[in-house]
Amino acid sequence: MAPGNEYGQDCPTEGEAVSALADLLGHPLAEGIWDLAARELNLRRPLSDPADLRRVAEHLMTVGDLLRVAGRSTKVRVITYEALSRTVTS
Repeated sequence: MAPGNEYGQDCPTEGEAVSALADLLGHPLAEGIWDLAARELNLRRPLSDPADLRRVAEHLMTVGDLLRVAGRSTKVRVITYEALSRTVTS
């Protein structure tokens, strides 16, 4: 399990992102598209940094309508996790 934040939200994972994409396209195609997107961005899989997940999601959003939906969903998940995980000192 990936480390979570104080709100109980787990860090997004590459597996979750590929699984969500597979719900739309099927697993072999989703895995291939994710792999190609990561390669185009010169990222080595498996991805564990939320910033890298966000980069791949943003890249998918430029490809087509269905991938735009899946990419935006992953991007929102990552951004939400990052925002809730920031430590604010007052």
